[in-house]
Amino acid sequence: MTNVVDWVENKLANDHEVTVVGRTNKNFLVIEYKDGYSFNVAVIGVKGIIEDSNVLPLFETTDKPQLVVNVPSSVLWDGFAIDAIHSEGASFGSFGDIYRAARTMDVGSFRDKNMGFFINAMRQHSNVTCVSYVYNSVFKIDRVSGESLTVAVIDAYNMSAEDVRNARTRVGEFDIVVKNTSYGSITQQAEAAAASMGAQALTFKELMRRLAR
Repeated sequence: MTNVVDWVENKLANDHEVTVVGRTNKNFLVIEYKDGYSFNVAVIGVKGIIEDSNVLPLFETTDKPQLVVNVPSSVLWDGFAIDAIHSEGASFGSFGDIYRAARTMDVGSFRDKNMGFFINAMRQHSNVTCVSYVYNSVFKIDRVSGESLTVAVIDAYNMSAEDVRNARTRVGEFDIVVKNTSYGSITQQAEAAAASMGAQALTFKELMRRLAR
């Protein structure tokens, strides 16, 4: 744990945007942004799936973190861990999110921009009753009419069959895999790969139509 905290502090050394001004008793980094705005960052080093048992102990202190960062950044955050963090008025992310969160001047309410867009859009759909995290980029969608759906959002410009297969390997089963950008396309091979899994590969607009039926 100490090694990853040291790594983040060293990466931020001599930075002109954020400054590490100290540590709490729990070894959280105290970071100052501008105009005296400061916040606590808990740095963890989970290499598998981040579960609630990894994050709940972080909040058993008076100097609670407003942001939880994991190194490395490529791991999955379990939905229970995310809910636990959000219930404490905190946020989660990667090293780069320290800057993004600081710029909001309200670190605890920081949310990933792309995922926030999808979450808000799905929650506002007239046929959706609840959107909950399975992982940080996978959601369970409960609907007024129709069965619940599991939606995986992936980073792909021209979605390929490999993108679909990699998503399945990484997050498990899903009903829908959707591109996180409106640019690019979905290849026929991606559609076929998804269909072979009993799923669909969709764009955002297609996802919105699919939620209605």
